[in-house]
Amino acid sequence: MKRYFSNYSMALILGVSSLAAMSCSNKENTEDIQANKGNVSIRSVRFVNDDDVIDVNATAKKGSVSTSQQSAVALQASMTFESKAVSPLNIQSASEFDFATDMQSNALTQSDNNLRASTNSNKLRAADVPLSDKKKFRLIFIKDGASKPLYNELLNAGQDPDLKVEANSKYRWYAISINDVSTAPDIDANGRIAGADLANKDFMFASGEITTQTDNNYLDILFLRQMAAVEVDINTRGAFGGITDNSAFSLGKGAGNTFANIIQTGDFSIFNGTFSNLQDVAPIKGSEMIVVDSRWGNAEKKAYFYTANTSAISANNLRVRLNSLHIALDDNSIRNFSENTIVPISHSEALNMTKGTLSKTNVRLIESGVSVNGLVWARTNLVYDSQKLYGGSYTAGASDAYRFRTDNNYSYPSINTEYWNFGATTPRGTDYRTVDQCKRVYPELTWRSPLEGDPSNPKAEYTKLTENSNRKTSITKVPDGYRHTITWIGTQAANSAYPDNDLVLGFYGYIDANGIRQQIPSGSSAGTGILRYKSATYNTGSNENRILYVEVSNGTFQNMSIQLVAFNQGNTIRCVRNVVNN
Repeated sequence: MKRYFSNYSMALILGVSSLAAMSCSNKENTEDIQANKGNVSIRSVRFVNDDDVIDVNATAKKGSVSTSQQSAVALQASMTFESKAVSPLNIQSASEFDFATDMQSNALTQSDNNLRASTNSNKLRAADVPLSDKKKFRLIFIKDGASKPLYNELLNAGQDPDLKVEANSKYRWYAISINDVSTAPDIDANGRIAGADLANKDFMFASGEITTQTDNNYLDILFLRQMAAVEVDINTRGAFGGITDNSAFSLGKGAGNTFANIIQTGDFSIFNGTFSNLQDVAPIKGSEMIVVDSRWGNAEKKAYFYTANTSAISANNLRVRLNSLHIALDDNSIRNFSENTIVPISHSEALNMTKGTLSKTNVRLIESGVSVNGLVWARTNLVYDSQKLYGGSYTAGASDAYRFRTDNNYSYPSINTEYWNFGATTPRGTDYRTVDQCKRVYPELTWRSPLEGDPSNPKAEYTKLTENSNRKTSITKVPDGYRHTITWIGTQAANSAYPDNDLVLGFYGYIDANGIRQQIPSGSSAGTGILRYKSATYNTGSNENRILYVEVSNGTFQNMSIQLVAFNQGNTIRCVRNVVNN
């Protein structure tokens, strides 16, 4: 028994000794392994940013009333009846609307384009901007000589990877971002990012090599944009409605059947930093665009187009294509324009599309008019919407209160919004002769009130209407009664986007000095009433305004004439274009 115990004790002692020896050996091995490991930490995540733009012969002149720093007095003077000021915009015509554009561009210098992310420097450059900690990026680590990534994960800017590396080894690293808060694209087995994952994305890329050491290894990631960007701002305030979600827009060059999309994506190799298999990107939808200003909402939206095709665009060859344009009007109806209308962008110099550059163009769409007697007349009457002042008072460039009605399909105008005292800032205002209300229609100075001098005066624009026999009278059933009108036939091309292609003036009577509406004809055949449209011409001695005047008596239309009425009587207004379209 004793011997047995002795042998057992011996075995136990040997076993414990062996375990102790093994434990010491494992500890030493672990320490050796740990001594050959290092951590990877990210010291900074930044990207090259350059939003400065230079003018490329913009067609909007500097100092336009919407953006200039003119004094309030000078600006107000430009909108009086006496002022000869016209819109500084170079307004052109498409088939269904008018437009004005401008173009700005920038180009990173060659040294900027050659920037590469560095692992051993965190020297900040003037244009470097930290990536928001809410944005995602993908970090990939591949050991030198290996084909598969050691690490491939999504990170937030400011987050360190859970990454252990061997010390004294070389690794290649790659960082991918599309400047997005939720994702960053991945690579396939060949190190390529699929073009579909980069379509119209703000794609940024960084890469480098690092020879690791024990303990901490720091990365300074500097992203470079890999595409050229064009910001397109589409403004429909001058068309009196907002861009619908199902509108769509493309960017390209050429016109008609020669139009070619310049917005392309492609498969991107992280190993050589190049695109291949370029392919067109789908149009941008209205729902994908960004509202520029909440005051007028969808009436001005911008889209960013990103392209892997960095070929320069020759002078005056950039085009915005309105694949589909639909505008939601004040009465909630939708105005539909023809598909694939081309808007040319003026730029007298070639447009540099080097990767990392940002170009900007503004497209202002303006309601087209009808041509009669050599003038372009507004299609509908001027109305006032105080909700669209966007503040307590009118501000040039920032108010849409002065606008045109949706259509002529009515017999009773609103007493408070469509009858105007002469030169008053509001329809029933008493600040007479203060402003030509038509000149406040956005964009300012694009429209004006008709002139009516002595009948022999070439500026007697209403007199010319009275002499134009290419007209007709009508009594038409409309939703609120019977509309009595005189219609002059427009000489411009027919336009299916609008309900009327002729100059239609209604017998809407007037508002007397007591605010009572007078002389609107009623009935289908026996109506009696008056047509009165204000001009810009007045007599200072008697405080009277010249108007176009026509009576209808028991359904019989009388001769037209020019008459004088007091400033404090409210009349309807039909504006004319203040500039001649190119």
